[in-house]
Amino acid sequence: MNNSDAPLIRMENLAVTFNTPRGAFRAVRDASLEIARGETLGLVGESGCGKSTVAFALMNYLPDTAQVDGSIRFEGMDISEFSDSELRELRGNRIAMVYQDPLTSLNPSMRVGPQIEEVLKLHLDLDAEAAQQRSVELFESVGLADPQRIGRRYPHQLSGGMQQRVVIAMALACDPHLLIMDEPTTGLDVTTEATILDLIVELKDRVNAGILFVSHNLGVIARVADRVAVMYAGEIVEEAPVRDLFNNPSHPYTAGLLSCVPQPPGDDGIERQLRSIPGSVFDAQMEQTDSCLFGPRCPLASEECSNSTPLLTGVANGHLARCFHHDEVDDGIWGDLLERVAKPPPEETTPALFAEDLRKFYGGGRRKYILFGPPVRPPVRALVDVDMRVDGGRTLGIVGESGSGKSTAARAIVGLEARDSGNLQLRGQALEGDVEDRTSDQRSAMRMVFQNPTASLNPKLPIRHAINRALRKFAGVRRGEIRERASELMHAVGLDPMYLDRLPSELSGGQQQRVALASAFAANPDIVVADEAVSALDVSVQAQVLNLLEQRQRETGNAYVFITHDLGVVRYVSDDILVLYAGHVAEYGPSEAVLSSPSHPYTEALLSAAPVPDPDAEPTHIRLEGSVPTLRSAFRGCFFAGRCPRKLGDICDSEPPPEQRGPGGDGHMINCHISVEELEKLQRNGVAPSRAGA
Repeated sequence: MNNSDAPLIRMENLAVTFNTPRGAFRAVRDASLEIARGETLGLVGESGCGKSTVAFALMNYLPDTAQVDGSIRFEGMDISEFSDSELRELRGNRIAMVYQDPLTSLNPSMRVGPQIEEVLKLHLDLDAEAAQQRSVELFESVGLADPQRIGRRYPHQLSGGMQQRVVIAMALACDPHLLIMDEPTTGLDVTTEATILDLIVELKDRVNAGILFVSHNLGVIARVADRVAVMYAGEIVEEAPVRDLFNNPSHPYTAGLLSCVPQPPGDDGIERQLRSIPGSVFDAQMEQTDSCLFGPRCPLASEECSNSTPLLTGVANGHLARCFHHDEVDDGIWGDLLERVAKPPPEETTPALFAEDLRKFYGGGRRKYILFGPPVRPPVRALVDVDMRVDGGRTLGIVGESGSGKSTAARAIVGLEARDSGNLQLRGQALEGDVEDRTSDQRSAMRMVFQNPTASLNPKLPIRHAINRALRKFAGVRRGEIRERASELMHAVGLDPMYLDRLPSELSGGQQQRVALASAFAANPDIVVADEAVSALDVSVQAQVLNLLEQRQRETGNAYVFITHDLGVVRYVSDDILVLYAGHVAEYGPSEAVLSSPSHPYTEALLSAAPVPDPDAEPTHIRLEGSVPTLRSAFRGCFFAGRCPRKLGDICDSEPPPEQRGPGGDGHMINCHISVEELEKLQRNGVAPSRAGA
């Protein structure tokens, strides 16, 4: 029977162990939490800490190989006692889940409207007409444009943000009491992420549902959560109201996570190095002993931590921590904030990479009568006359939304996509468009790290295969030295060498990405092109990787082309930044000049959408509606005019924007009709855009 006085969900001493042929994996060791109706609980921690396992356990959606101990009560009822039919009624009806990748939740062969209607018919017993009307209302409730027609599209016809909104609409279809969101914004652009987070904050107040929000992005957690639970090695190590946790962390692990987040220069203008948490998460295959699991990585560890197991106890009102030394935790336990050593100016006059008028179009060429007649399908203009320069020992960051041409630029540089025109040089030598036409030295001098590490690793071979192959083929390491060198690379990216013998499926997404980075470093390349290489990483691992990239750059003088939608990361790693929109250059120049005021209105919108790891920060509200246009014909006016929040008028629609010199000097360029002086006045004085999403 439903107990109205009970929390919406109460999980007590949950432990989940997966029994596999390779042994027992203790995904969750001891986790207790409560969620009330109308409350959002953020769940954070590194990959492998058990966050997603907790989410699936709340739905009783674990495989038969899982041994579950402890209790989970939903509205006072123990869900372990539910029959299969009761669980089917529970899932999707009273408990709904939104996954990280929306495409895994949508049937690619069905239009999205009938997919939601199917849920409504199954759980609410609505007829076809009522289900269709309700689906339109749901599309409208999550801010999808043209809700009457959106249901007629297939998933592949929607942008990533639109797909995620459809999935959220599907989750809300039956007015669930509990909404579980597992990394729902990780793969989204910063602008799309901002609109989804706005939507979640609005939904919390509107539908009065409890929300479990799983994320490794502390800025996102600060934006949406009321309370935060921190997991480490399958245990809840701290829980507190969001402001208390960010302002006064009481566990060394929480303080460590917060110290790993890239920050802009301080008030003194000095940029500091990132701090990181050494080592890796306590292995799930290891049995727990009478000690603190975080002890081997903790700067406060004492003899007591090695001989006793800390319990989760109250340290303040509503604030719990699993630590013997919670009263000693402060910002300085992870070391002093050291000033970053400024990079010397490039010594060589010849850049490591040079691109001029880089152009790439996709498709097209179709004519009215197959072989002759006027063209009826112009090509998609992915890159239009893009220039860039990367000197040795320097990093170029490329930012922009999905569809802006970032990955196309990366693939054209490494030769996976042959450019249509333009000049591309490596150390002054011309590069052929196709990688197969380049010399072996050119191929080994340039390595790429892809966004999806799973697609980069052979699922049937241990991960050592990818690293060993790179060591043999590109670095010329002898067979007898390969194992030692591979172990060094694993340590360098924060992984235990024992992982070398595991299959990719036995690693988390963040661990797989570290393997991909180790494989790229194995070749000692001149240039590493990293396409969203840290987007799947936890903040602690991200800090390790970013520090590693900087260290290797100082030691070897290699160059990086770093593509990301995380503006905090791009600010930290980049010497110069290229802002792309719809295949065109919106802004280009030194990092600090591009990410300060004045900047291009598109850069301004990207900056305003970036989540800040501070729950007291007032979010800005420059939001770009719609998505980047996929244009098959040239723009008549400004490429950004259709979405620009600071559009002047007809001139933006009819004339291409002039190239202006920005405040960063000769190397800083802004393509905009608004003068740099006027942009500075508008942005520094906080003048709100006159129109949004036009």
